[in-house]
Amino acid sequence: MKEYEIAYTHDEMGDMIFRTSKWAHDAKGAVRFMLQKNPEKDGTCIFKRGGKGKIVSTKEITNK
Repeated sequence: MKEYEIAYTHDEMGDMIFRTSKWAHDAKGAVRFMLQKNPEKDGTCIFKRGGKGKIVSTKEITNK
């Protein structure tokens, strides 16, 4: 398993960008841990804890 850093925005919080890290087999799986269902085609998504937002970026964290 690999660790991924996910940057996202939340509609209720303005222009702030939040970051979280998740462990998963791939980047798509890491994003799925945060969401109720897959993101829409325009990038909007519904988070598990409520609210809407967008996933800005997902990158793998490498520990050397």
